[in-house]
Formats: sequence, C-alpha cells, structure tokens
Amino acid sequence: MAAAAVVVIAAVAVGLWMRGEAGGPRLDVRQAEAGVAEILSDPVYGYGANDVAAVACNNGKNPRVEVGSTFMCAVDINGTVRQVVVEFTDDDGTYAVDGPR
Repeated sequence: MAAAAVVVIAAVAVGLWMRGEAGGPRLDVRQAEAGVAEILSDPVYGYGANDVAAVACNNGKNPRVEVGSTFMCAVDINGTVRQVVVEFTDDDGTYAVDGPR
C-alpha cells in the first residue's frame, strides 16, 4: 500500500470563515468542497486526479476550526466514490487533504 502525500492549503481567504454561535469559528463547507476538488485535480500542486465530478464534505455541515480536528469528504473520481480525510493543521483554518482512499 503506497502512502499518499498530504497537500496543505490555507483556508483563510474571504468567504471561507463563518462565525459559529458557540464553539468557535467554522469553515464554510461549500468553499472547503471547492478547495478539496481543486487539490485533488491539480496536476502540479495536488494529486492530479483525472475527473473529479463531485465532492460532498462533512454531511453539508460547516466544520469547526480546531487544530487536529478532521472531517470526511466523499469524492467522485473517475466514476468511483472515494473517501478523503481533511485535517486542520492550525487554528487559523489551514487544512491538509489526504489522498483518496
């Protein structure tokens, strides 16, 4: 089993944050889905997946930003649904996207 590289992107751009009523800031899940799709399909800085048709993360709920916390995304790659783990690497919203499983 080959280990996949982890690609990290910063998620602090305008529109990625939503203030949670309790429990701290949350990441806009729709923006996260777009970021995951970009990482998976980018041939230079990402995984270079051929055809990323759909990404659905965290059951549509905005994940709370906290270093070390994770959420899952279901991704349709080349007609096969795969799982991707996304982990926050800091409390500023930077996250790492693991390779599809």
